[in-house]
Amino acid sequence: AGVPCHLTGAQPSQLTLDPPWTPVFLWEKVTLTCQGSGTPGPTKWYVNEQLQWQTTSDRIHLSKDHPGSDSYQCRSPGAELSPSITLSFSNDWLALQVPAQALLEGDALLLRCRG
Repeated sequence: AGVPCHLTGAQPSQLTLDPPWTPVFLWEKVTLTCQGSGTPGPTKWYVNEQLQWQTTSDRIHLSKDHPGSDSYQCRSPGAELSPSITLSFSNDWLALQVPAQALLEGDALLLRCRG
């Protein structure tokens, strides 16, 4: 019998955001980077759990001209789907920013106020 794919030992892709804060202001550029097994091939990018892009690069640059919030994931060749990052774009004058990465209970939370 075939081995289920979740038992083959493939590690999840690692999705990182630079700068690693949310929300960001409209028109501000952020970079998403997807790290995986190092296997050659296209990187797949998902927005709100739907496949949006396939790229030869392991990074994409985003900016938006309208406010809103979306969930991003990636899949590096030879790796599983990454945990999601929720990225919000704001047209407010002030933004109280939090880290885009998930935190565990007991972790210190750094907040940042930007205007």
